[in-house]
This record gives sequence, C-alpha cells and structure tokens, in this order.
Amino acid sequence: MNQNSAVFAEYCKKNFDFSTVTNYNYQSLSVCLIDCIYSLRAKYYAVTIPIVNRYAKSFMDRNRFAANDNLRDLLNHIEKCGGINSFTEKVIQNRQKLGRNIPKEEVLVKLAVILLALGINSMDDFRNYNNQEKLEKTIRSVKGMGDAGVNYLFMLAGDPNRCKPDVHIHRCIKNACGFDVSNQDCQMILSEATEILKKQYKTLTVRQLDGIIWQNYQAKK
Repeated sequence: MNQNSAVFAEYCKKNFDFSTVTNYNYQSLSVCLIDCIYSLRAKYYAVTIPIVNRYAKSFMDRNRFAANDNLRDLLNHIEKCGGINSFTEKVIQNRQKLGRNIPKEEVLVKLAVILLALGINSMDDFRNYNNQEKLEKTIRSVKGMGDAGVNYLFMLAGDPNRCKPDVHIHRCIKNACGFDVSNQDCQMILSEATEILKKQYKTLTVRQLDGIIWQNYQAKK
C-alpha cells in the first residue's frame, strides 16, 4: 500500500460527505459517448448536460436515461439529419475542439465507427466485450481520446473500478499530498484509498469516490 494513498484516504474522510454519491444511470451507449466526448475540456452542467438533453429530446423521447439507443442508432440519426455538420448544428450546437484542433463531432463519429467494427453496438456489448485490453487500446487509437476520456467512458458504461484523472482529481491529490502525480498514479491512489475507506464505507467504489471528489471540486469553480 502506497503511503500517499493512506494520506489521501484520510484527507477524503475529513473533507467529504460520503452520503452523496454520484450515480451513473445511462442505459444507452450512444449517450455515454456523447457525454464522454462533450465533457472533455468543458463545463459539465453548463455545456455537456444541455447537449445530452438536446440529443435525448430529438431522439429519445426527452429521456437521456432511456435504454436501447445504440451506436447504429446514433449514426442513423446523424445521417437522417443530413450528415455530421447538420447534426452538430441542429442537435449538438457545439463546435468545441480537442487537442491538435480535432473537432469533437469528428471524435464522436470515429469512436462510434471503430466500436461497431469490434462488434460493439449496445451498452451490454461494451460491458461484456471479452478483451478489455483490446477495447481500451482501440478507444485510445481515436485521436482526442486521452486518459481522462478513455477512463470516463468506461465509468459511464458501468466500470466501478476506474477514475477519470481530470483536473479535479489531480487538484484533490495535490491538496492532500502536497504534489501532483501522473494519470496512472491517480488511478492507483484512488484504488488504494477506496480499499482503505471501505473499512468504514462498505460499498464504496473507485467510481463513487471519483464522483464525490468531482462534486465537491466542481462546486468550488
């Protein structure tokens, strides 16, 4: 057990309310992709959630938590809108770009296509894919999908053992330990801290700890 993890666990215990747990309730993989990509380098409640809600309003009877809107549906919706540019203008209404000046809508389409090529269309397909290492490598091959994006997509799809090493997680670890760490070490510290905290909070997961930290830090912005 890394000593930093113990320090971090104690910091979390002293500073956070563990009765407030973020729930990840999406049932459609299309919405997971949209939330993931349009949350990167964006204000979540001001930008990301309105985008997801516009998609749900257009194609999911206004319910972003509905099931059965899969990746083929997403690509069909884009096609019926007249292509990605029209879809972005009418539904997404956001032209933000990621590193290397990559449009987010381009990342969205490429990610949907590359997952379909693996035979992944639905949430169950993603969760039950038999080679997680290959799946992660495939997602990382899409330009614009770095550590935060990859891990957040797995989290949205139901993986309880990952954290999203974004600015909030890095800042929290720095506040607790006095220094920043790598994205890989963020995962290790949160995983080990979760094991320590589970002695008191029996059902806590890494994903839930990430959510508790995120809720506290985004509220300070």
